[in-house]
Amino acid sequence: MPDSVERPMASEETEGRVRETFPLEQAPEEFAARDGYGWLDFPFARFRYRDSQLDAWIQQVGDILRSPDKLRECQAKYLNAAEMQLIRKYMQDDDERLDGD
Repeated sequence: MPDSVERPMASEETEGRVRETFPLEQAPEEFAARDGYGWLDFPFARFRYRDSQLDAWIQQVGDILRSPDKLRECQAKYLNAAEMQLIRKYMQDDDERLDGD
């Protein structure tokens, strides 16, 4: 996790959008497991947030998404076989679209 001093403060508008967008009641590990495969980048982790709990949640998600091993561990913990298959299919389809460009 980048040092909080190095991360710029998110605007109040950004912080509000983050609160509206992400399921903060869900564990960061579960969010990453269920939705992390779609993020090539997680720009929200570049900022500091006034709410320390929100900041910690966002930073944990960012840490997991930057580590393929951590992401796989979370997926193994939170996802069933059918959900894992859907993610593999999504990733395969995404790779095929990129190869076709």
